[in-house]
Amino acid sequence: MEINFKKNNKLTDISNKNLQPETFVKFNFKDFIRDIYDLFIRKNFYYFKYKNFFKKQNYFINLTLPSKGFSDQRRKKILNSIKRIKGKKILCIGCGNGFELLSWLKFQPSYIKGIDIFNYSTSWEKINTFIKEKNIKTKVDFIKKNILDLEINEKFDFIVSDAVLEHLKDTEKTISHFTKLLKDDGIIYASYGPLWYSYGGDHFSGRDKIEHGYNHLLLNHKEYLNYYNKNVGEINYEIQHKGSGGIFVKEELFSKKTGNEYMEIFKTNNLISHNSVVEFCPIGYQLIMNNHKLKDEIITKYPNINVEDLYLKTQIVFLKKK
Repeated sequence: MEINFKKNNKLTDISNKNLQPETFVKFNFKDFIRDIYDLFIRKNFYYFKYKNFFKKQNYFINLTLPSKGFSDQRRKKILNSIKRIKGKKILCIGCGNGFELLSWLKFQPSYIKGIDIFNYSTSWEKINTFIKEKNIKTKVDFIKKNILDLEINEKFDFIVSDAVLEHLKDTEKTISHFTKLLKDDGIIYASYGPLWYSYGGDHFSGRDKIEHGYNHLLLNHKEYLNYYNKNVGEINYEIQHKGSGGIFVKEELFSKKTGNEYMEIFKTNNLISHNSVVEFCPIGYQLIMNNHKLKDEIITKYPNINVEDLYLKTQIVFLKKK
């Protein structure tokens, strides 16, 4: 795809220089209150309200939430309740700048290895300096490498990832490699989305107008290229304000799987879900429910999907070996 970032098309060190380690380790009272509210009130409300919201997903769903309804710390606490993290080894896939790794430190793992295909060396150096200065006991390493090139002579208790699986070019092969890196009693935690067929599934469409949220599915190659070039920003803007959406489009980093397809891949690799949470996109849901012409156009073009795929935004899974 012949597309370029405005003013800068180099993908060298793409660290977000505005991030500071202290932000990710200090106590956040707002998140604490939110987690308490979610645990005792909103979780139960959502459980009954959306219990039968998805009917065409071929796997058991423990909880359905509107998008961004499940905090990062709550996910980590669930993982810790399944298997205690203290003293264990974590492999973080697609670690990016790496600052999110610091939020694992409160659980006292013995070792965290972060891996990413992009170069975030400035951020990684900043984190290593911070860990050394604070005399933190957890060992943290970073490596720029494709996960498929990681040697399997080292096994991990946890393989974790956020917003990674939707960007895999070879999902089947990668998940198979995960199982080789995971201890027999290990746990895979993964949250991923927006899924390809959902609203903004390319991490780009809809940034200009809500009604353009399915452009990645509807536009032909030339039309999409024009749409991209019209709306993409300078590389630092994409990283700092748009979740690197422009980068993902430029590098064509999308697995293009439905929720059912992901779960089938897990099953094929002898992984079973201990807990599965899904999030739907309220914007996409309203668009599809209120615009039958839009819905029919997409479904006709992609007969392999069902209407739920157009607003199933995120899957959050906790997997273990059979």
